[in-house]
Formats: sequence, C-alpha cells, structure tokens
Amino acid sequence: MADNWTGASVASSFKHKIFYFLIKTGGRYCAYLLLYFVVASYAIVPKFRRKAYPYIEKRFGKLNFFSKFWHCYKLFLSFGKTLVDKAVFGILGKIEILSSQQDRDLCTDLYNQGKGLIFITAHCGAWQSAMAAFDFIKADKYVLYKRVKEDVDKQVYEHGNRKQNIKFIDPTGPYGGTVEMLSVLQKKSIVCVMGDRTFGSQKNEISVNFLGHSINVPGTIYRIASITQTPIVIVFFPTKSNGKFDSMILDNFVVEDKGAKITNYKEYAEKFVNALEQFTKQYPYQFFNMYDMWEDNDKLKD
Repeated sequence: MADNWTGASVASSFKHKIFYFLIKTGGRYCAYLLLYFVVASYAIVPKFRRKAYPYIEKRFGKLNFFSKFWHCYKLFLSFGKTLVDKAVFGILGKIEILSSQQDRDLCTDLYNQGKGLIFITAHCGAWQSAMAAFDFIKADKYVLYKRVKEDVDKQVYEHGNRKQNIKFIDPTGPYGGTVEMLSVLQKKSIVCVMGDRTFGSQKNEISVNFLGHSINVPGTIYRIASITQTPIVIVFFPTKSNGKFDSMILDNFVVEDKGAKITNYKEYAEKFVNALEQFTKQYPYQFFNMYDMWEDNDKLKD
C-alpha cells in the first residue's frame, strides 16, 4: 500500500504561479529556462533525491554518488517539463499528439464492442495531459484519481481555457470506487486507472515482480473487467519532444472470469508490469513514482 506517498506538491503555490505567469507572458521555453535552475535546487537536496533513489537503483543498478545524482537530475527535469507542458496545454492550448491512426482505430474498435473501455496506465510520461486530450472517442470518461488538498498543481481544465472532459472517481472512497466503476462501465463509459499505485485494502493487491523486485499493484480493476467483459488497453504516453507526446499501446485483452479472489488475476497484473518494464527500458527518465514502491515487500523478506 502506498502509505508513504502523500500526493502533495513539492513546490509551493507561489512557485507554481510564477511558472504560470511565465507561460502566459513568455511561453513554454521561458518556463523551461527557469525550470533548469529550479530542478537543480531540488536535486542538491538529499531528501528530494531519496524519493527517486528506489527507482534509480532498481532501474540502473549499483551507482556511485555522482552517477546517481545525474540520473536524479535528469529524472526531475523530465518530470518538471511534463508539468510545464501540462500547464502550457491548459493556459495556451498548445499540445501535439503523435498517436498513430492504428492506435486510434484499435481503441475505437474495442470500444465499439459495446462494453465500454478500460485504459490501464501509470505515473509516467504525459499521462495527465494525455487523458485531457484523449477525445477521439465520444464517450463519458472517468479517471480513478486521488486529489489531495496539498496538491496545488492545477489540472489542465483548471486553467480555465479548456472544458473539463473527464470525471473523477475517488479510489479512497467506499469500496475503492468499485461500485462507481461498475456502474459507469455498464453505461459504456471509458475508465482510466493507474496500475502502478495501490490504495485501500491490501486484500485487493497483487504481488508481482518489477525491475527485479516484488511490488504490490492494484488488482480490483481486473476483477471488474472480468465481470463486465470490458476490453483492457495497456497504454502509456511518452513525451517525444517539447510539447509533443505519443501513445504507446503495449497490450490489450479481455479478462477471463476467475472468481472473486483478486490474486486469481495475477497473470493480468503481470501483463501490465511487463509492459511498464518495457516502457522504463525505452524511456528511463519518464517514470515518476517518487516513493519506494518496493518497500513493503522488501521488509517481508527481512
């Protein structure tokens, strides 16, 4: 369970407003210029680097101090650019989606089966901008998302220049949002969930291997998909260059009903984690789970 993840923004509301002002007056590259200095100021602080070390060490192996520092800086910079690009999208409406027609056709064909559609993605790439721009399928869209009051980073629609086209389901609500997800899928809606972060009861988690070590991932979505027979698409949205992102569909499937026990669906959770590993190999600085997602399982081995 992600107890050591808080969802709070590292930067203050004032610092966010500075970036928003720079975007409004000078555009993307003006904000990027400041970002290099801001990222450096965070990278030199040990407590911030420690947030990234678990992933850095699992992804790149044993490193000396200077190599680890450089990897952290590049990861922080990539994350910062993702946040700037999201703000540029919300404030100026500028974004470029490079997803292929093949990906669009696949999603459309799966949705047209009449059972809704489930996207499983992760905290990587331009996932926040992507969901706000993912509108080629005309259907109600829901994202399983926990928003905390300490998160002062605005969503795309909160900048006021783009209509909100997604609705949110709280994973910390009653039954972890299960009832709501079942309800909207029965109405042929689209649901997007993060497959890399757990909330709620541990009985709904599945233990799988990621980057050579065991983690827990949410398993309820696979049980839901088995009930509704909604197709699942595993998709990530890597940033290709400044203000441009692509869709990366690595798998799609329908879940066989294996009963009520969540761990019966481990093979599907492994499909997701295998896809996530493939993503991190291709885009090592675009995975943004800044906490030790391996910690609970490592303690069990001690």
